[in-house]
Amino acid sequence: MSYQMTFKRYEQKYIMNRQQKENVLRSMTDYMKLDRYGRTIIRNIYFDTDKYRLIRRSLENPAYKEKLRVRSYCTAEGDAPVFVELKKEISACGI
Repeated sequence: MSYQMTFKRYEQKYIMNRQQKENVLRSMTDYMKLDRYGRTIIRNIYFDTDKYRLIRRSLENPAYKEKLRVRSYCTAEGDAPVFVELKKEISACGI
């Protein structure tokens, strides 16, 4: 049996005004409901070198790129958990 070692993730992000957001959420109510993370506050901090090497490399559309971030799903105070993530992206075509 063969296993895929990497996967392709496609994202499309849209900017919506308040009315558009309300319309989308209203149209989803018959089909979806909030889970326990539905009202979570997500905070990210991205890290880079002093010469901004990671972002400059990312803007070049390389076949391989990395990002280093710290993420929390709540206000990061005291003993609240935070997650350090090394995000890697591999593109066969560099696009």
